[in-house]
Amino acid sequence: MTLPNPKVLHIITRLDFGGSATNTIASVDHLRKHGFDTSLAYGATHDPDGSIESALREIGVPRINLPYLHRSPSVLNDLRALSSIKRLLKKERFDLVHTHTSKAGILGRIAAHACGLPAVHTPHGHVFYGYFGPVLTKLFVYIERWMAPHTARIISLTDIETRESLEKGIGRPEQYVTIHSGVPLSKFRAPLPEIRVQFRRRMKIPPEVFLFVSIGRLVPVKGFDVLIKAFAMADFGAHPVFLAIIGDGKEREALESASINLGVADCVRFTGELKDVNIPLAAADAFVLASRNEGMGRALIEAMAVGLPVIGTAVGGIPSILKNEKSGLLVPGEDPEALSRAMERLAAHPELCSELGTSAAKSVYPEYDEETMIEKLVELYREILK
Repeated sequence: MTLPNPKVLHIITRLDFGGSATNTIASVDHLRKHGFDTSLAYGATHDPDGSIESALREIGVPRINLPYLHRSPSVLNDLRALSSIKRLLKKERFDLVHTHTSKAGILGRIAAHACGLPAVHTPHGHVFYGYFGPVLTKLFVYIERWMAPHTARIISLTDIETRESLEKGIGRPEQYVTIHSGVPLSKFRAPLPEIRVQFRRRMKIPPEVFLFVSIGRLVPVKGFDVLIKAFAMADFGAHPVFLAIIGDGKEREALESASINLGVADCVRFTGELKDVNIPLAAADAFVLASRNEGMGRALIEAMAVGLPVIGTAVGGIPSILKNEKSGLLVPGEDPEALSRAMERLAAHPELCSELGTSAAKSVYPEYDEETMIEKLVELYREILK
């Protein structure tokens, strides 16, 4: 007699542009090839061009929209969302619930516990600094402490995330497992030279100038204000240097104004969201990430896979990925002066760029490959479902 495939429901607060959504969609898709019937439930999502909905249709995974699941706190909406999740779990008879991000993690685990189901939770980084003020941060820590006993396993993107969570009194060591947010690394290897030319031409960036690229949502935690300040402070000598910022968000207007006020607007390009980040990475000479907090830094892994020299801030899980002076340059967070010096070094030393880029590309494979992530998730699910 053949047993039915285990049914797994993934729940995420929203599927906006970013690493957590990309990781979740990839997990839901590829786990089906390993004998799991996966479904995806998600809340209010910003999808102006329908690209996210199109991607979900393409992979053909059953999906459920939870209209009351919002990132912002609301007692009424949260109770409605919780009720919807409970009904869904009872109706579809799932075997396992895997929650992603904070709000979905709280409501999804409450619902799973109420229905007697095991729950796996991936926070996709923590919110202990860089996101909220002290009062709201303490509230999130308290809630996560309360939720931990109702969680079969907590997935950290890096060992650093596990350590910092345990230091806050969240869960027990045996509950944690580190599974990196996998990237389809083969997609980022050996980009075509013509892509570099086309991107620079489109963005009016001269072909011979040194180009830094940074990718992320234009929100405070990503530190783009620090990056622009550092770029303006840097002394690149007689050699022209440009900066391209890939992404969109509520800070875009303020960041564009900052580049004007700091006198670097002629050398800074804002592209908005791009579906294929391989294109700007192919056009870049170096990558820089100035985040105030970062679970792992998916864009950082992608840039390293391309073979770019990278600069990252020593926050969140970045130091576990980026080894200073070996696979890139690490600088303190919130330190535009240190960041500007690192940018000056790369722009002035092509041999250093080559060494760091080669080392970076070697360091991410296969540990950060998407298939490695899926294999570890399969192993974890099977262990829990025994």
